Amino acid sequence: MEKAQISSIVRALDILECFMDSSVEWTLKNLVDRLDLPTTTVFRQVSTLVERGYLKQDPVRKSYQAGPRLLLLCSTVLSRNDLRSIARPELEQLSATVKETVNLSLPLGREIFYLDKVETFRSVVCNTKVGTRAPAHATSGGKILLAAQSEKFVDDYCRDLPEMKPLTDKTIVLADRLRAELAQARINGYAIDDGEIEPGLICVGAPIISMNQKITAAVSIAGPAFRMQEDLDFMIREVKKTAAAISRLLGGQP
Repeated sequence: MEKAQISSIVRALDILECFMDSSVEWTLKNLVDRLDLPTTTVFRQVSTLVERGYLKQDPVRKSYQAGPRLLLLCSTVLSRNDLRSIARPELEQLSATVKETVNLSLPLGREIFYLDKVETFRSVVCNTKVGTRAPAHATSGGKILLAAQSEKFVDDYCRDLPEMKPLTDKTIVLADRLRAELAQARINGYAIDDGEIEPGLICVGAPIISMNQKITAAVSIAGPAFRMQEDLDFMIREVKKTAAAISRLLGGQP
């Protein structure tokens, strides 16, 4: 009985984790195909999640979306995150200084998770959203976080790189190039994404070091190429300064 209950929880979590993907809507068939589970099993789980408010169903398309209770849970967790609250004033100051969008990201397996974002008032902005994910190798913050991973982790990542779908025509697809950029990031203390996650967007990311002296997060500046290229040295200097300030607040030694 206990084992069956655990299996049921795991299946429910698997369903909810589908909504962490870039797809905001899922049909029952899509979920069944993705999870490789019987239709009746998925239907029962989804129906329960809808009843509890963690998912909601579109009455016309019959597809499922994140429900109000799931959104409330996410927003509550984000609002109480210590790193987010500590870093927020520094992120706001950085955005005000460089007049571009600033992101705070965490490692999540082979992806990064956008924990916070400060938007610029300027006309051209990036399309990242708090609570979403992106492939680590396609972002400046992700490269910084990848560069801090173990050699085995990087080896495994590079081995699977050819199977990962490029986001733009500049997304890294060759393992040797990724290794070279990670090596350079370790030396420089920053990484750059040049149109690799979004065409025409340049991002500069730097590492945040926690109390245990490990790189646990990244802060990045994102802006259109025509603005970023003009002041790239300034952007690099400022993002490294902000990352160091957040690291000190966390008890780390940049």
